[in-house]
Amino acid sequence: MNVLEDFGNTIIGGADGPTAVFLAYKPSAGMLIAATVLGLLFCFFGLKLAKVLIVINGALIGLSAGIGIAGAFHAERTVFLIIMLACALVVALLSFILYKFGVFCMVFVGTLGTALSLLAGAGGIASGNISFALNGGTKELIMGAAAIVAALVLAALSVKFAEPLLIIVTALSGGMAAGPQLLALAGLGDKVLIGYGAGALLAALGMAVQFMMHSRKIGKKEKKYAAVVKKKDSVESEVEKARTILEDDDDED
Repeated sequence: MNVLEDFGNTIIGGADGPTAVFLAYKPSAGMLIAATVLGLLFCFFGLKLAKVLIVINGALIGLSAGIGIAGAFHAERTVFLIIMLACALVVALLSFILYKFGVFCMVFVGTLGTALSLLAGAGGIASGNISFALNGGTKELIMGAAAIVAALVLAALSVKFAEPLLIIVTALSGGMAAGPQLLALAGLGDKVLIGYGAGALLAALGMAVQFMMHSRKIGKKEKKYAAVVKKKDSVESEVEKARTILEDDDDED
């Protein structure tokens, strides 16, 4: 067994491993509460937490890339872990230093993840098979491709309109994640359509709240800028008055 298979069976689990045990039971109330809280934080404070989320997202992307690279070269266990951690660190640092790059990655991942989860639920295969676009037929492949294209388009637009798209994506992904969890806590986890409705409502509220907070922030910046400009104009006005007085004195002489 190579390192990649060993890693997968140890962390993720095979057919008889940890994953099978996990899927055999419903998530505990604690797990549902934690997922709900994280979803609500994304939904209502996504923009405020953007820098932290961007770094975490970059680390996860790097980790995934590291697993792929190390697996392709059949690296030994120690080298495998080093490659994983190195890739995670590099992409996380790039996401922190290059803000636009980090925003692009976060919008892409957030949009794609939300789209695929909605398509999986709509297709009636949300029972744990997250690779439906690969295992399904032509319709699933087309929907998966459309989700990727939509994610790329929004990610490209986020380079120009970073804040608005971060608000939209975090509110949508957080709301659609928290809505079904809230229903599951209420014992209505089997009501898929109601869960989507609750998620959409939370997403709309999250967008409204985040845009309001963002507009207030912009308003404060504009007030500060206006105060600086007013002070500058006042100083220039005083200087002009002083110069006029001096010129009048010269004329009298």
